[in-house]
Amino acid sequence: MRKGILFAASRRRIFHLLLLMLAASTVVSAQKGRIVSEVLKSDLLVDTATGEDPNRSVAVYLPPSYDSSPQRRYPVLYLLHGIADTEKTWLRSWNDENTGYEGLPAVMDRGIERGKFGEFIVVMPDQRTKWFGSFYVNSTATGNWADFTAKDLVSFIDNKYRTIPDSENRAIAGHSMGGYGAITLGMKYPDVFTTVYGMNPAIIDWGGDLTIEQPGFRTVIEAKSPEELLQSRSVFVLGAITVCQAFSPNPSKPPYFCDHPFKIVDGRLVPSEPGFSKWAENSPIRMVPKYRENLSKLNALKFDSGYEDEFRFIPVNSRLLSLALTNNGIDHVFEEYNGDHRNRLWGRHGRIVNEVLPFVWDHIAPDAP
Repeated sequence: MRKGILFAASRRRIFHLLLLMLAASTVVSAQKGRIVSEVLKSDLLVDTATGEDPNRSVAVYLPPSYDSSPQRRYPVLYLLHGIADTEKTWLRSWNDENTGYEGLPAVMDRGIERGKFGEFIVVMPDQRTKWFGSFYVNSTATGNWADFTAKDLVSFIDNKYRTIPDSENRAIAGHSMGGYGAITLGMKYPDVFTTVYGMNPAIIDWGGDLTIEQPGFRTVIEAKSPEELLQSRSVFVLGAITVCQAFSPNPSKPPYFCDHPFKIVDGRLVPSEPGFSKWAENSPIRMVPKYRENLSKLNALKFDSGYEDEFRFIPVNSRLLSLALTNNGIDHVFEEYNGDHRNRLWGRHGRIVNEVLPFVWDHIAPDAP
């Protein structure tokens, strides 16, 4: 990561905010962006053990001037959803008497109009699997979702829309499972994404309420059928299968097509191989040394955590990730705030419009022609 990038970005942001404020009353700033719905079929997701649909929905936000400025090109943010969500989660209404916002398109429009950030394209893919999420990794059970995101999806968007098709103008961000995806894809593909933001990232590692003592693991192992698990409606139960299919896939082991990290011996849970070790290999905390060189290529890396997050492993492991990055000399920003898993994200005073999108704008070359 370039030294002094945060200070340089701050000066640049002040300059551009002044320009944006001067333009705030113009016709362009008063206009609205629009959403385009796409379907992308990927060979990377065909004939999977879990029978995933290779036709993936993609929502694309085009900023206000996109249609009126046909010669202009734009930076791009790839925005990743959380477990059990889809791209529609970003588009749905989060409106109440205190916010006045109705999903990501309105947040973008208002932020641009008020000079919080400039215009860029936002790409929101659907990566919900039959067991609620890809975790944005390559899996022999559910498909190669990491490559789908960094290769097929990016290529599709660059070929169809007027992007600035280089890594300096391409960011990736996400919430929860999507935060995990943003951070790990930044680690693995620094030649594709150089600006990374993880919101409440689901950093899967042991700690907090995600340990061998978590009752959800026993429920999964003792269940007689997938239908029994689906009836539980427990995030930890359903999430255990989702993560298992992503981190420790085993296409020859139905009905879940994965190796569990634990097994029951003499009535108690103990680590089970190879699942236990494969989960560890996919921990971003443990991945830092392996991807240290890649991480050093990023222009900007930030992640945050609400210290009242109901999923206690998230703030615990976010702190450990920050420590691992620091110990390996990787510049980054980690911020804890007063909030839970979702309650501070949206609204006029929410973190998406005031923290996440301005951070992205500051680092994806907004001064590019």
